[in-house]
Amino acid sequence: MAKTRIRTRLLAAAATLPLLAGVAACGSSGDGGSSDGGSAEVTFWGWAPGYEEAVAQFNATHTDARVKFEKIVPGSKGGYAKVFAAVKAGNAPCLAQVGYESLPSFVVEGAVQDVSGEAGQYQSQYGDAAWSSVKVGGQVYGIPVDMGPMALYYRTDLYAQYGLKPQATWEEFAADAAKVRAANPKGYLSVFNPDDPWWFAGMSAQAGGSWFGTDAKGWKVSLASDPGTAKVAKYWQGLIDKGEVKSEQGFSPDLYKDLQDGTLAAYPGPVWFSSVLEQNAAQASGKWAVAPMPQWQDGTKSVGNDGGSSTAVVKGCKNTAAALKFANWMSTDAAAVGTLVDKAGIYPASTSGTSAPALAKPSAYFGNQPIFDVFKQATAQAPKWSWGPTMTQTSSDLTDAFGAAVAAHGDLTAALGTVQNKTVDAMKAKGLTVTAG
Repeated sequence: MAKTRIRTRLLAAAATLPLLAGVAACGSSGDGGSSDGGSAEVTFWGWAPGYEEAVAQFNATHTDARVKFEKIVPGSKGGYAKVFAAVKAGNAPCLAQVGYESLPSFVVEGAVQDVSGEAGQYQSQYGDAAWSSVKVGGQVYGIPVDMGPMALYYRTDLYAQYGLKPQATWEEFAADAAKVRAANPKGYLSVFNPDDPWWFAGMSAQAGGSWFGTDAKGWKVSLASDPGTAKVAKYWQGLIDKGEVKSEQGFSPDLYKDLQDGTLAAYPGPVWFSSVLEQNAAQASGKWAVAPMPQWQDGTKSVGNDGGSSTAVVKGCKNTAAALKFANWMSTDAAAVGTLVDKAGIYPASTSGTSAPALAKPSAYFGNQPIFDVFKQATAQAPKWSWGPTMTQTSSDLTDAFGAAVAAHGDLTAALGTVQNKTVDAMKAKGLTVTAG
């Protein structure tokens, strides 16, 4: 599909843009199936833990299709660029792991194909929020795999030491941040990671924020003017200015050390962060627990998403039936879902997946708490959220702007203005009609 046609449809179908927060060579090289009527061959590009094992399970139980998994680096670290290059070269896979936040970018770049008709038979197996996550401009481009509901990870030993309990509101969280600093000059309640834009998006969504939207005239970008986002930026700015939270790079050795040695007592994070903790703060096993996210107003129930991926159908896929059959199987089969829960700490997007036995297991790392009970409640509390068509650049600009602001004791709100301007320019450069709103 030509880019101009894609852009026209995006602008004309504003109301059906994705609401929020891996694959195979059925590409133009002709991997649609065997010439002798044998099983169809599908190549799957992805990077998440557990995907390769799930593919092996599929191949062991199916004879009508065979999936070849090829591991690539995570999308933001070059995986997406590899897919784009393969599409241009005519040797792309049939399926690829694509984060929900990046799917609109794939559509604008013409790197995925509309499978609305063939995928429709699977829609009833997913909730509205999950299915909306694989739609752009009213068209479906793949199958949902997981959602990224957020919760509060906290150290039970440190909360007991400081006389705290899981905070019900962000106001309580700020008060306790000051309490921890007063009690222990080397300790902090929590941390702000300036290089994690997806975390900030999830926090903004919880506060009722919205960064992108469309109407009959085109796209609207509101990172700098959205009240919910401004509330989140002002809140964390206040904690940073007072030295009541620590600022450091996300997913870094320094962060993992602080999560393990007791420097940090809490971390608001997504469901899949549970596996990150287990792998990188092993010595803190039995000390962490999970509680619902603090709310902006006592009594409300709103939780943003941080992450979540689709198994997207790449442009040029000839055997979409086999590709979609596998993609849906990986998201709904009890054994496959169990593998992804165990290996990657996902929360399933399919309705059947939410009843997977793996989700009910107590976690030894989290003091034998069945932590997915918390995330199940959180999944139902996610507000509507729409991603923009240039999220790769927007996220990079947000990382740079927030990093500079924190390093220079600057202003996160002003950084949002910088990012908004760059995002508008980037969208215009792709021929999109866009205004700052």
